[in-house]
Amino acid sequence: SPSNEDLSPPRRRAGSPSNEDLSPPRKRAPTMTDGTATGLVDAATVVREAEEKRAAAKARMERLGDDASGRFAATAVRDKATGRILTAEEVAAREAALEAAKAPKERERPIWSTGVAQAKQIAEGRAALAEEATNPFARSDIDARADAAMREAERFGDPMAYLARRRERTGGGDIVLPSVVEGISEEALRKSGFRIPQEVPAHSWMRRGVGAAPNRYGIRPGRHWDGVDRSTGFEQELFKTQNQVRARDHGAWKMAQAMWE
Repeated sequence: SPSNEDLSPPRRRAGSPSNEDLSPPRKRAPTMTDGTATGLVDAATVVREAEEKRAAAKARMERLGDDASGRFAATAVRDKATGRILTAEEVAAREAALEAAKAPKERERPIWSTGVAQAKQIAEGRAALAEEATNPFARSDIDARADAAMREAERFGDPMAYLARRRERTGGGDIVLPSVVEGISEEALRKSGFRIPQEVPAHSWMRRGVGAAPNRYGIRPGRHWDGVDRSTGFEQELFKTQNQVRARDHGAWKMAQAMWE
């Protein structure tokens, strides 16, 4: 470089204002595309810019007409499948259907929820009470219904009980049992899920004329169980153990009593 190069700051020219800023240009604060300041901004600036934006948006909406802004316009509801705008009547019908669907529905209780036989017994008991209420208090003759019930009752140790069982059979040799669903419509039973057959199976032990194997629950063969033992033999082992315990206790008692004879 030439030796006479001047490295000092530029001099003020004649006629230039005295307050001329000769420092490098300052960097402006960075802003977003909408003019919002970024970086380190104080709270007052943030509040002021937000108010300015709200005022500008409000003024812009006020300059628009009702048709362009949608002011005072009715809500347009479209069909999701076709995109067609629904009428007011169709919208009201859909809203009513939605409200009806949201309303809690009372669950229909099935017929067998409280027991079909128990419900039948309750109904028969009410009918019997209503009939008794019409009968006179004093009676001189034997009631035919009570007499028939006493005659048909089975008693333990009755030597003529087999005759009563024989009377239950019809002329075709079939076994007739009282139906627990008598008086109930088949449609109501099907809707409730009642699938228990009311006839005695052909292979039931009741048709063999002999007693079925005992069980701990005392369940007898009928329309709900054919009497066939399909267990693993636990019932027989249980009764065998119970009999052995009873025999041992009885033998011990007899031995204890023999000591005092």
